[in-house]
Formats: sequence, C-alpha cells, structure tokens
Amino acid sequence: MLLSEILGRKDVPVIEISGISNDSREVSPGDLFIAYRGAEFDGHSFIQDAVNAGAVAICAEQDQPSDFRIPWIKEYDIAQRQAEFAARFYGFPSRGLNVIGVTGTNGKTSVAFGIANLLESTVFMGTLGWGPPSTLEETPLTTIGSVALQQSLSQVLERNFDRVAMEVSSHALAQGRVNLVEFDGAVFTNLTRDHLDYHKSMRNYADAKMKLFEQSELNYGIVNHDDDFGRVIIEKFQQRNIKCLTYGASSSADLSWSGVRHTSRGLCGRWLSPWGHEDFFLPYYGSMYVSNAAAILLTSLCNGQEFADVVKRMHTLPPVPGRMEFIKKHGQLTVVIDYAHTPDALRHALVAARAHAQGRVFCVFGCGGDRDAGKRPEMGRIAEILADEIYLTSDNPRNESPDSIVYDIMQGIAEPDSVVVELDRHTAIELAIEAASPKDVVLVAGKGQESSQEIQGERILGDDRSVVEKILDGAHCVTVAD
Repeated sequence: MLLSEILGRKDVPVIEISGISNDSREVSPGDLFIAYRGAEFDGHSFIQDAVNAGAVAICAEQDQPSDFRIPWIKEYDIAQRQAEFAARFYGFPSRGLNVIGVTGTNGKTSVAFGIANLLESTVFMGTLGWGPPSTLEETPLTTIGSVALQQSLSQVLERNFDRVAMEVSSHALAQGRVNLVEFDGAVFTNLTRDHLDYHKSMRNYADAKMKLFEQSELNYGIVNHDDDFGRVIIEKFQQRNIKCLTYGASSSADLSWSGVRHTSRGLCGRWLSPWGHEDFFLPYYGSMYVSNAAAILLTSLCNGQEFADVVKRMHTLPPVPGRMEFIKKHGQLTVVIDYAHTPDALRHALVAARAHAQGRVFCVFGCGGDRDAGKRPEMGRIAEILADEIYLTSDNPRNESPDSIVYDIMQGIAEPDSVVVELDRHTAIELAIEAASPKDVVLVAGKGQESSQEIQGERILGDDRSVVEKILDGAHCVTVAD
C-alpha cells in the first residue's frame, strides 16, 4: 500500500509500504515505523533501530533531522491516530466482522470468554490471549495496541471467523487503541474502584468506559441494571434509540434470577425473563458468575440464539483459566485460584470461598506495584472482615518495594499482628496450605492465570496453579471447576 493511502495525505513521497509497526523490535524490511511519546517510552528514541531493521519511512511527532536519509512525515497526536493508519493499512477489518466489546471493572474475561465459547465461529481477545477459545495465543495487554489489534482483526478475517468477543479496557478506550474498530454490540459488567493511578478519579474512569457505549455503529447493548453507572448507560441507549437488554437481581431488569444455590459442582437457580423462565446450572463458583452468565446469555440472544437452547448449552461451558479455579486434593483441602486484584473482586471471591468452606477461609494476596495505591488498605480491610487467616505476599511489585506495598495494605487492617507476611509468593502459598485443615478453603488471589511476576523490570516465571499443584502433590490433585 502506498504511504499516502495509509496516512490519508497527498503531500508525501510515493513509496510502497509492506508493513506497519510502532515497535522497533518488530520492524521488518519495507515497514512504516510510527514514533510518538508514550506514557513510559519515547518512540523517537528507537527510530534508528527501526531504520537498521529495514523501515523505509518514518511517521513521527518531531521534526525531521537534517541528515535523515529516508522519508520522514511529521504528524500530530499519533498515539490516538495510529489506529486510523493501521485500519487503513489492513483494510478496516472490523467492518467484515461482528465485534462484541465487553468492558467493566470485573467480569470482562469471564463474559467475553463465555460468549466466544457459546457462539460459533467466534474468536476471543483479552487477558487470556487471542484466538479460538481452545487455542489462545498469549498477549501482553487486556486490549492490545491499536496497530497489533488491527493486524489481529485482519488475521481473524483471513482465518474465516465471523465474530470477535473482545475485552475492552479503560486504558484502551482512553488511549484510542480501539479507535476505528466498529463494534456491533457492547456489554457492561460493573464499575468499581480500579486504575485510579491512571485515571485519577472515578469520574474519569467512568468517562473512559462510556466511550465504548458512544460508538456510532452500535446495534445493541447489554447492561448490568444493578450497577449505578449501568443505569446511566441504559439511559444513554434509550436516548439514542439503540436496543438495550438489561440484567440484574432486580425484577425490573429484562433478565433476572431467583433461588440461586451453591453446590459442589457449581451454581443452580432459575432465570426469569420475557423469553421464558428456565432452571439453570452453571459450572462456576461464586454468585458474581450468575451476573456474568446473564450477560453471556443476553449477548447470545442478540446474536440469533434461542433462549432455552442457550440455557441448556451453558451447562457445559468450559472453565475460565484463573477465575475461581477450584483445586482439590482427595476431595478435602480446597485451594481456589482467582484473578481478583480489586477491592470488589476480592470481596466476591472471599464470599464465594466462604460459601464452599466447612471450616476456615485463608486468603493469600498482595497488590501490584506502580498502580493505584489507594485500593491497598481497602483490600486489607476486606480481607480482614471476610477471611479467617491472611497471608500477605508480593503480586507484580514492578518497580516498587514489596515492603512498602504490604505497609499500605496493613493500613486497612485493624489487627496487623494476626497477619502472616511472606514476600516470596511460592512460600506464602505453601505456608497457607500447610496451616489449613481438610475442611478449610485457601484463596490465592491476584494473579489468576498469569505465568510470571514483574519485579524490577524482569519477568520471573511461575504461576499460582503450578505452585499449588506442586505443593498438593500434583499427581493426586483433581481440578473440579473454575
């Protein structure tokens, strides 16, 4: 494709571009390299690396140096506009797909993953990776960068898939990573405290989420009626005369439920809706999964599925890796691995663990470094109220001192002497499991399916599930459900 076509400008050199990249490490000969100042790195510093790798043109925010030997086009606001360039280069791939965006503080992964498993010819994109749900390729972010996203959508088309169920993070919305992605449907799960290190206020956080529901191409929305911000979204949809289906515990929602019971195999209850009343079984643990399942069910209806048929097929939905993942040893000691890393998510995970514990509930958790420090004491307070034993440890400390993170968590704990602090995550998990009795439940929260920890710029390999299975004598462990 010509450079002029990618940039939408006629005043640029006539040059054929064979690829487009904003990462100098991924540049191939013939590529256009896009350089801009990001939150952590300045892409202009890597321009020479891109040239050495074979870039044939540069699009940058700074002026061209006098001695530069290949075309250099100056543009403005590249961080936001690179999605536009990538969409042009890849032929606006989302126009040929049914794209469903899922956003919210908690539940994005479970809902998008469930949608991808229920609807035929559907690819998942999110925290777990991207691709068909059974064969996901790992990705570095919940919502990948705008250039990589457009490339991935083009690959989805090439592989003859029809639909994408995509997690859409608030960062991605604020940074324009999903610009030029045409969403057919948008799902809202909830809004609770998270990412205030980036957004600075709940108002800014909510405004970022709202961007998904302001997309001009939307045909429908699926919204949590129980959530205060959800009701704001519902009103916006009504004003725009866009189809909006709601779910929640309240009978005023389109889809509600009653008689929810926790069993050893999952959740049972009854759906109540205009499409009928049906008994349900969900192979998940924790009452929040009823709400997630309702969002999945309504999205399926908007994609041509029959109510009773979907309810039946949800009986066998596959587990979501790292989300309320129950591991049992000889049917006795239970360890639960969950991604919970926000106050609300930790609260729900502990309540779910309590529902399945005949004895005590142990909680092993930490908080991420270089992120919203304000939620740390709140998570400490929640753990003290809902758990019987607390083991504080590290959880992606990044460039912060693990000791300072634990200190912040301790500010919310009234009896700090009752807490075990062990910064080595493997050892902390081992100590909790060794202290638990067969009737207890040990919740290991914060990292879920993640396969490494970020410590001082390095990724240290190790995932909670493998650690737990090794401690429990893996060969004799039986994973019963997620």
